[in-house]
Amino acid sequence: MRKINRFWRRYIKLRSSLIIDGPIGDRARGRLYEPFLKSYGDNFKVGTNAFIYNPNGLIVGNHVYVGFNSYIGQGEVELKDEVLIGNFVSITASNHLRKDGSFRFGGFESKEIVVGKGVWIAAHCSITAGVVIGSGSLVAAGSVVTKSFGKNLIIGGIPAKKIKDISDEN
Repeated sequence: MRKINRFWRRYIKLRSSLIIDGPIGDRARGRLYEPFLKSYGDNFKVGTNAFIYNPNGLIVGNHVYVGFNSYIGQGEVELKDEVLIGNFVSITASNHLRKDGSFRFGGFESKEIVVGKGVWIAAHCSITAGVVIGSGSLVAAGSVVTKSFGKNLIIGGIPAKKIKDISDEN
């Protein structure tokens, strides 16, 4: 794993912008990130304009897709096998701290995010620090996930809550 710094972030952004849209381009963008990831599986794909701020803290399983214009921020994040991240999703494993009445210079704290196998995070969701989403779950579009959830659930809302249990028979 190569250490990510300002030069490599800019390099990845520039190279990503020159890659074609579609499945072939998504795979090429995934390959650009692979040398910097904490670990990765097969067939990692990254949509157009998606950005991974801290690839050194990202663990990616097999067949993971990060959608168009999505953002994976500072902190430790684990995306298990077959995770599907929709467009315009924000996953950030850190929070600003308050100091002297201000959040601007208070620093930050990290709390790992884990997204289980086969999870679909639909478009325009926010996943916040410390969250675990159980395998086989669906996060409904536009949700803000601020707490952990078990497996095989549909969750949604602001803040997200359990909507219903799901199975392959539903």
